[in-house]
Amino acid sequence: MGLIRKVLPISRVAITMWAWRHRHEIGGWLGYAARSAPKVVAGDTADVLLEGRVRARLTADRRTRNLDGARIEVNDGVVTLRGMVPAEAHDAAVAIATNTGGARSVLDEMTEPRARSLPG
Repeated sequence: MGLIRKVLPISRVAITMWAWRHRHEIGGWLGYAARSAPKVVAGDTADVLLEGRVRARLTADRRTRNLDGARIEVNDGVVTLRGMVPAEAHDAAVAIATNTGGARSVLDEMTEPRARSLPG
């Protein structure tokens, strides 16, 4: 820990705040790692690598970063996007997944939250 504190002079509070703010993204990456381990052991690395590329590209884009309700799955080169996401993130996520190298097709199963109508 001493070496890390010399290289990155960041307090524990700052790290905790950053982790809390990005908890959904961190959880998504941890889930990806857990789901990927058996596939890698079995030798099926193409889907694992494709999902990693899609996740990395979604994380890099400010419109699709930290999507709470988004789930990504890849089977035989087909990227499936699920969950409830805002409209602007929905379109961006589909475009990013479609333009990721190695994706044969993209199944868009995402929904957008409905606008609440006010009683009146």
